[in-house]
Amino acid sequence: MNETVQEFTRLRAAIEGHLPDTAPFRPGATQDDLDRLAAATGLVLPEELCALLRASDGQDDPDQLYGSINYLHFLPVDEIIEMHRMLTEVVEDMATPLEQPAHYRWTVWSRSWLPFLAFQGDCYLLDLEPGELGTVGQVVFRPNVPDLGEPIAPSLTAFLARAADLIESGRARMEESTLVLADLY
Repeated sequence: MNETVQEFTRLRAAIEGHLPDTAPFRPGATQDDLDRLAAATGLVLPEELCALLRASDGQDDPDQLYGSINYLHFLPVDEIIEMHRMLTEVVEDMATPLEQPAHYRWTVWSRSWLPFLAFQGDCYLLDLEPGELGTVGQVVFRPNVPDLGEPIAPSLTAFLARAADLIESGRARMEESTLVLADLY
């Protein structure tokens, strides 16, 4: 089992232990699903994201009511495609390049950003084309009204590990049907 899958398995167990009624995790995505995601976004998918999606193709949350982390749920391939398409169509023209050096190359939105956790426009995403101070694959919290802070983690695996650590150490607060992890904003 690779490190991304190990950390996701640990995080999933922590989520399910605290929120037994959370939106269920779906079976893993197929290679056809991953190929469809790559084709729809025009991006080379990072191996960490492929490993996560092979382990679980997001959460089955058709009403988007039960996001397990900060109200956000893990996105299935179809929702990643739809959110990426919608944000690219609606807000990409508002993006402006950031003066470098910076963690990000763009403000507002970039085609090279892939959301993996989301709820009502807020999302955690992978930045596949960061600015000079960033790291390829860094995890960013992008609120619906994008005021980007520092990257949350240098990689998807580091993000999953950090979220699991916060829950396991008791630094998560239960609120309605979610685990609030203030350190992940």
